[in-house]
Amino acid sequence: MKRMIRLGVSLRTRLTLWYGALLAVTLLTFSALVYFTLQQNLSSSMDERLTLRADQLRREVGPSIGNLLQPEDVAPQVQLQSTLSDFVGTGVYVQLLNQKAAVIATPPNLVGEDLPVPGSSRQAMNEDRPIFDTVPIAGGNGSVRLLTEPLHLNGTDEVVGAVQVAESLSPIENTMSAVARLLASAGAAALLLAMLVGWLLTRAALSPVFRITDTARHIAATGDYRQRLQVPPPRFGHGDELFFLASTFNDMIASLEHMLESQRRLLADTSHELRNPITIIRGNLALLRRQSVPEASRNEAVAEAEEEAARMGRLVGDLLLLARADAGDMPNFQRERVDLGELVSEVVEQARPQAGTRKLNVDCDPRCIVRGDRDRLKQLVANLVENAIRYTPAGGKVEVSVRGGPGPHGLKQGGAAVRSRNARDAGTSTPMAQLTITDSGIGISPTDLPHVFERFYRAEKARSRAHGGSGLGLSIAEYIAQAHGGTIQATSEGTNRGSTFTIRLPLASRADPARPVTAPVAPLAVGR
Repeated sequence: MKRMIRLGVSLRTRLTLWYGALLAVTLLTFSALVYFTLQQNLSSSMDERLTLRADQLRREVGPSIGNLLQPEDVAPQVQLQSTLSDFVGTGVYVQLLNQKAAVIATPPNLVGEDLPVPGSSRQAMNEDRPIFDTVPIAGGNGSVRLLTEPLHLNGTDEVVGAVQVAESLSPIENTMSAVARLLASAGAAALLLAMLVGWLLTRAALSPVFRITDTARHIAATGDYRQRLQVPPPRFGHGDELFFLASTFNDMIASLEHMLESQRRLLADTSHELRNPITIIRGNLALLRRQSVPEASRNEAVAEAEEEAARMGRLVGDLLLLARADAGDMPNFQRERVDLGELVSEVVEQARPQAGTRKLNVDCDPRCIVRGDRDRLKQLVANLVENAIRYTPAGGKVEVSVRGGPGPHGLKQGGAAVRSRNARDAGTSTPMAQLTITDSGIGISPTDLPHVFERFYRAEKARSRAHGGSGLGLSIAEYIAQAHGGTIQATSEGTNRGSTFTIRLPLASRADPARPVTAPVAPLAVGR
């Protein structure tokens, strides 16, 4: 399954940009919150000051308001100006309105000008409630926050005018401008510093990725699969994602190195195995071309050539079977009920002439029925029996037994053991048949035991070639066992102490139908 990888901007750049964008949004949100909260607090404080000053002014002019603010009269300016002077300050202005919203006393500190009288002033008197408003001052002196509060006739609810108190907004505007500049400059500096630190931290965090890239490029350029990444031990007993990535990369390179080495060995061994019969056949053909060759020698040469051709055909067939298995092009195996004890007895009887002076004993449980392809199962048993005979010296013994035993975890073997690396158990609850082939032959050393199921692998190669065989028998046996849902295991206590091969296959149930089965697709571990 292909996975799409986005190319273009480097991962480090993308991470830094995303980090910067997230930080910028965070700083902008924080700055806006600080700015508007401060502005709201300053505005609320100003409104409170205006309300307090208006109340003080209303209490001051309240007792004499009936005489000073008659609708038809014009109040004495001198007396009102003196009263208002006590309530003004820098940037603070007060004035009085009559019932018609006409200015009857101007701010003492606003020379030659009056505070604007917005339409909300008359509304405040009509509705008898204070109203805040923001209005500009004529002459370009900025804006003010204006409070209009109604004035009542002494001891009554009759509105006879209003007091207006205003405060310049310039201090607040200047403060907010300074805060905005501070937030902008500090936010920009913090963003740049954070992005720089993020760039450096991202570079340090992604350094294993760069090393993986360099190593992969070196391997691609040189084909040197011995290269590995230096992975430091994880801190606090746990590794991070990059630790597991580097470890997985090393495992992948090791697997590729092993696979390539196996392919090279397979090619070399295949060439050697094919060269021998071809050389013999060519020699015999050259002998047959001679006119003076006796008839007996001619017949012997033909028989030898036929034998080598048959051997080469078997080798090519085995290689083709394993190659198809590796490629996932599996043949259909017949799924039928097979009496494993009967099949094993048949194979052992056919192998007795080959055993010579070796003792070949067989002990099988009756009616041990398994599911599978009879021909392939016969090939499996034949490969293992011939393998045991081949590596058992004259006078030795080979014992073959079949038992309908419990699941795989109920079967025990002594000595060192290795299972097929792709073995799959049918499950502890599945009844299993166990085929055991034990010989008293040359055994398997502990260093060779893990490799017995590899193709063309031979312990003590020079002596093994003298015993014959293509080195594919155990690989074929492994494949057939796996294809039938079983397992295969090799056990040996060491050199010259014999060896045991154990195959476990699921027993057939009575209701199991006969039908073709496709062998499972799995790369095979590759014969002794």
